Amino acid sequence: MAGVRVLARDLAFDTPYGVSENWKLLEFDASITAQGKTQQALCMYSHGNPRDHIDHSCHRRSFWVLMEAGVSHVIACSTIGAVNKAIQPGDMVINADIIEMTQTPYSLLPGRQRFDCSGKQIVCPHCAGILANTARKIWPAACRVHGIEQGLVAAHTYGPRLTTPAEAMAFRGMGADIVNHSIAPEATLSREIGACFVPCAFVTAGFNDYMDRSRGQLLQDDILPSLSMLASRVALLTAAKIQTERPCGCAELKSPQPMERYTIY
Repeated sequence: MAGVRVLARDLAFDTPYGVSENWKLLEFDASITAQGKTQQALCMYSHGNPRDHIDHSCHRRSFWVLMEAGVSHVIACSTIGAVNKAIQPGDMVINADIIEMTQTPYSLLPGRQRFDCSGKQIVCPHCAGILANTARKIWPAACRVHGIEQGLVAAHTYGPRLTTPAEAMAFRGMGADIVNHSIAPEATLSREIGACFVPCAFVTAGFNDYMDRSRGQLLQDDILPSLSMLASRVALLTAAKIQTERPCGCAELKSPQPMERYTIY
């Protein structure tokens, strides 16, 4: 994309939890940023880190890298499935809330009860507004962009196995509108490092795709190739438009606790 270049590929960083791999360093030209200054961004593909096996604890390592780098905003690109019949394949969804029953097992919080992290505003409304406005200018007219104001809910379930019909119905019964395989650790760890978080996700499987047991595959073949590059463009344009000032209050939702709370036990 014009104004964005890759400074480095295949970067790896040592963390207290092991090596975090598969990073790129991007640079945004001053001509396209909200501040009018050159900006840098770290980028990694969480499903492919490490490349040779599935390791869900990779999120803790990657967010340790983001924390050490002083990252203040996280845009998480992904594909999703819809368990709400009104949401169709090809739609982009910026959900307002998440359901994750295990509360994300790989925490970065120091100590045991030194901090509370509120879940009331798990997605940054300010970043969500920028992303939605950006997407609506370039997303296909035949599809919709569902903004945070619609209050949609994403259920999290770790992959790589895709959701069963019974699980899809259970998530819908719990109030979920979409299903995502990475949003809970991304959103939770963003809160733990004090960063704003926004998902940039589009639907590759609809409700009927989950329910049709006669069809072996779940995902619709033509959606991912046609929209993945466009979604990446939306994410890059959004990153360039986000300002360093933070009017959202997300950083204050990680709150230190009194000493007596974590020293009494």
